[in-house]
Amino acid sequence: MADWLPERLPEDIDAERSFLATCCAPGAGFVASEAVFMLSEDDFVHPAHRAVFRALKTLIEAQVEVSSLTLKDALDQDDSLNKVGGYPGLVELLAGEDVERPQVLADVIRRKAKLRRLVHLGAQLVRQAAEEEEAPELLVDQTAQSLFHLAQGDAKAKGLLSIEAVADEAMERLADRMEGRLSPGIRVGFSRFDELTQGFQPGNLIVLAARPGIGKTALALNWILRAAQDRDGRPGHCGAFFSLEMSHEEVFMRLLSAKSQTNMKDFQSGKASGRMDHVLKTRDELAQMPLFISDLASITVPQIRNMVVKQGSQSNRKIEFVIIDYLQLLSSPEGSRGAKQNEAVRIGEISRGLKIMAKDFGIPVVVLSQLNREVEHRTGGRPQLSDLRDSGAIEQDADMVAFIHRKMVATTDGDADLSSAELIVAKHRNGPTAIIPLHFQGEYAMYRELVRETSPY
Repeated sequence: MADWLPERLPEDIDAERSFLATCCAPGAGFVASEAVFMLSEDDFVHPAHRAVFRALKTLIEAQVEVSSLTLKDALDQDDSLNKVGGYPGLVELLAGEDVERPQVLADVIRRKAKLRRLVHLGAQLVRQAAEEEEAPELLVDQTAQSLFHLAQGDAKAKGLLSIEAVADEAMERLADRMEGRLSPGIRVGFSRFDELTQGFQPGNLIVLAARPGIGKTALALNWILRAAQDRDGRPGHCGAFFSLEMSHEEVFMRLLSAKSQTNMKDFQSGKASGRMDHVLKTRDELAQMPLFISDLASITVPQIRNMVVKQGSQSNRKIEFVIIDYLQLLSSPEGSRGAKQNEAVRIGEISRGLKIMAKDFGIPVVVLSQLNREVEHRTGGRPQLSDLRDSGAIEQDADMVAFIHRKMVATTDGDADLSSAELIVAKHRNGPTAIIPLHFQGEYAMYRELVRETSPY
């Protein structure tokens, strides 16, 4: 890697020297403190500048007056005074030109440091790819994560915020909501569910769980379809659906069946010819919706992150929410800790990765999950949080956990009717729980809310 690096990396030694002289000058006070905490020791190139910056930050954190003598003492205690050429070297450094606003110099230093990190990241990728010791998929995932963390570095570096700053930001967002400039959340077209949740909130991880064959995918597709539709003069939300079980064509046909109210069996048997005008019109409407589909069967959380970032950079519509079908089918990157552990640990690592993704991107992430078989042996068969399959970490990471429970009702002719269903909101970090009655129309792969009142859970 060292052989590949350019002869001169991006740097500005004069800006570093001037920044330190400004922040160490008498009376710099709060302005210096604010500028110092914009940077880290690693942002400086020159070893002497690193040592002085470290000593300066130590004094500011200890609320000790900054002067050449206190800096000398801090450098002495750190065994770093020799790095700056002793006390005479320190005095010479502090005699550099100072400026009125050190934040401007901090921006220069930080920009150069970010460019250096990009160079090193590129060199590392070149070396690792040339050595052929790691799978290319793992290298892509690792590099994408490093790039994302580098891009997010400024946001994460802000540290503690005063309650005044938080209050101003929160009240501004509240005013935007009150005046209709900001949507309160991703609403999915189920009135009582939307009222209960106020829509899926940015940064939240939502788990929708049920046993196989109950209709998790159908409900998730209902959600993404309704969320993407224009409503009350507002454009639909841009959503991404990651299907690890069905092909993208199967996903589309389910959306087409639900929106056109055409029986899925008629599509499969070719008997929908009498409704083709309506179906084609519905197809055109779907084609205009801000929806994206991936049907990669083996996909990792880093790859999902990459796709979301890439889509946002390639178009003027950023992904506003993600649905993943389903959790237990997600893969762990080769060489990751989860790939070498048991299934509970692996799923826990994936669950945590999804929560971090939701928080980093500021979008809701909905993930479908299987339930343990124990639920089938319980009287009534109603799911509960302990039924989440493979890991308690799912419950811990999730901001909301909802179950689908289909109730078997005997008809007058003795047959079993499974169209009666419940959406059980069993965990809701930011609001109440409830049981919402639903009706399942299997022929359209569609759920509808019933007119009955929502029951508390």
